[in-house]
Amino acid sequence: MDYKKMIKSFADAGGDERKMWSSVDVTAEAMEYLKEVSPEKYECVMRKLSEALYGKHYDEEMAYNDAEKIFYVDANGVKHVGAHWSVEEINAATKDKTFPKGTTDWDKFIAYNVTFSDLNSKFNEEQILCAAYLMWFSDPDWHGTGKIWDYMSLNK
Repeated sequence: MDYKKMIKSFADAGGDERKMWSSVDVTAEAMEYLKEVSPEKYECVMRKLSEALYGKHYDEEMAYNDAEKIFYVDANGVKHVGAHWSVEEINAATKDKTFPKGTTDWDKFIAYNVTFSDLNSKFNEEQILCAAYLMWFSDPDWHGTGKIWDYMSLNK
């Protein structure tokens, strides 16, 4: 039995939307089971589904999920977990910047906070904001969209 073949066959036969949504409900139940038995695999599948539906860009839920995994030690040796800046603080700090088409506020939220977690012990906030912009949103060698998405997906 092959899930993809089953869905394709159903669609090719003119299957109705009500039944398709019923199959989504069954799949959602299976995903809840996967979440219980293998949270890592569940997260990997959810990331792939999000990318398939929305492209290589963050929405709020996926951004907060990844932000919970950010950790760093500051210049004083204090350990931190999570985002340093809020999405509102990042938007205010970058209001004069131009971003690639399709960039979401949540792409910026993750990119700037990940950069902060890596550079905070050596650079000030202004320098980190500049570095994050150059690295994630103004890289002339990057040919595509969603650089931060690709980076964060490497470990998934």
